Amino acid sequence: PCPPRRQCRMGVTFTLSDKAYVKLVLHALKFPFRNVNGVLVGRVAGDNTVEVLDAIPMLHSSLDVTPNVEMALEQAAAHAALTPDPTDSAKTLTLVGYYHANELKADDRFGKNAGKIADAVANGVDQGKACALLIDPARLGLAMQESVTPSTGGTGAPVVTLLVRKGVGWERAADQAGELAVRGNGCTKAVSCYQDGMAAKLVDFDDHLDDLTKDWRNLHLDDAIAQSLA
Repeated sequence: PCPPRRQCRMGVTFTLSDKAYVKLVLHALKFPFRNVNGVLVGRVAGDNTVEVLDAIPMLHSSLDVTPNVEMALEQAAAHAALTPDPTDSAKTLTLVGYYHANELKADDRFGKNAGKIADAVANGVDQGKACALLIDPARLGLAMQESVTPSTGGTGAPVVTLLVRKGVGWERAADQAGELAVRGNGCTKAVSCYQDGMAAKLVDFDDHLDDLTKDWRNLHLDDAIAQSLA
């Protein structure tokens, strides 16, 4: 049996869909000088795999644990619970992780408030099989640079670092390449989606609270990303 706080997760691999990866990158690029965060939606696919199928952008303002954070988490969880599992129509998806980007390029910390939000998500995941993704601004900047100098070929490497829950905190996974897999061509497509103006179309929960006509579910953006990835 798992101990309290649901920490059983040895040997788990997290797979990140193109759509989820592109959306979290677009969120960071839309607000390059702000802290941004969001949650990851997916399914526990077995003993050793968690599939991240979507990302829901939450905030680009204060990341304090405020009523806005709690409201965003509740709305995101409810939305996931209404989304059918693509492999089993009798089941629905759930929140399986959290993503975060710091406002300062040199800041690669996963701070206290980020950890609290990630904990809130992880507490609802089966056997603690949750992850946190920290967007690396240096790698994101390199990806942007490579996009304008295509002769370099580009690395196509993910711009996120995988963190897993250890004890009462979050630590960088020891085997980044082995425990995190970005499916398809999301790594090479994310910047091109940004260059096509898709970041401007992305709506996070902060945007929604400023203008309730804006849909934080980003259904319109999902269609645009799907067309770009096709």
